[in-house]
Amino acid sequence: MSFYAPSGMDADWLLPVDGERFIAVGAPANGGVAELDEAGNVVWSSTPLPGGFLKTGAKTQDGGLMVAGQVIDSTSPSGEGLWLGRLDGAGQLLESRQLGPSTFSVHVDIELLPHPTGGYVLSTHDSEAEGAAPRLRLVRLDDAGEIVHERFMPLAPGSAMPESWSRGGAALLPGGDVVQLTAHAGYLRVVRSTEQTAPVFDRVLEEVGGAWPQDIAALPDGRIAIAAISVGQSHVILLDADGTVIWARTYHPELDTELNAIAHDPSTGLLHLGGATRGADGGTLRTWLISVDTDGELRWEYEGDVGTPARINGVTLLPGGGFVATGFGDFVYAVVRPKACP
Repeated sequence: MSFYAPSGMDADWLLPVDGERFIAVGAPANGGVAELDEAGNVVWSSTPLPGGFLKTGAKTQDGGLMVAGQVIDSTSPSGEGLWLGRLDGAGQLLESRQLGPSTFSVHVDIELLPHPTGGYVLSTHDSEAEGAAPRLRLVRLDDAGEIVHERFMPLAPGSAMPESWSRGGAALLPGGDVVQLTAHAGYLRVVRSTEQTAPVFDRVLEEVGGAWPQDIAALPDGRIAIAAISVGQSHVILLDADGTVIWARTYHPELDTELNAIAHDPSTGLLHLGGATRGADGGTLRTWLISVDTDGELRWEYEGDVGTPARINGVTLLPGGGFVATGFGDFVYAVVRPKACP
């Protein structure tokens, strides 16, 4: 397991390429992309969105990138818009388009997922200025980034998505359906849709109790795993394919913990999660990584020393096994190789 902290960089998403090389989206400038080598050094960088904020990206079939973010848009109620760009393999902008209003007031992920039948699924939240009238948005895009289907779902009054501790997320189920994690007032809400954005189910998980949505992952058999937080506690919840809760667990609540990201590893069957803990000494927040099985049993744990990143909020599987855990803001990432955890 290795930590990397590229100097002078910020980023919002880390995309594995070959071996332990990565594409950092939103780096080194907010509207930039950069390739990092196995030692965390910048191989190349470009800025396809000057003055904007790139949030996520996905590989294209021709070896390039599709990236999404936010840009100033005077025609939208919030003054900001959702931006989509197609880049070549060196990060140079080939074409771009705006996909309607967005807002920087909503501190949530923009998810861009390559769909197995081609094209992409984009999931995000938007709202009027200052986070008013928040909505969950689902967009089906073709290979060129054109909108094929789209749906907006209003969130209930009091939903916590405009707050910085709520992120939400999206994942693709094996058959191509999309599950999105959002909020319903102070509760978690999971929405499943077809790839044409038609609704399948919409569940509010009141039985879990109050919590803020963080991240969601899909298992090969259709089950759905969720990471969430409440005050001083981390939560992992497993749902069946119909959105019914199978189990819900917390881990070390006495240590003041949070889990902000989750990914399922089909090669091991484990759920890998990243976040932060104050540790047994109750001190400063530091890196916390765990792996649990699909019964919720803790199988592996790593607690960083004081001074390691205070928040890990991205977990992505590596092509050759293992995973990378990423801390955004003060950009750092940890490469966890297959032999480091079960």
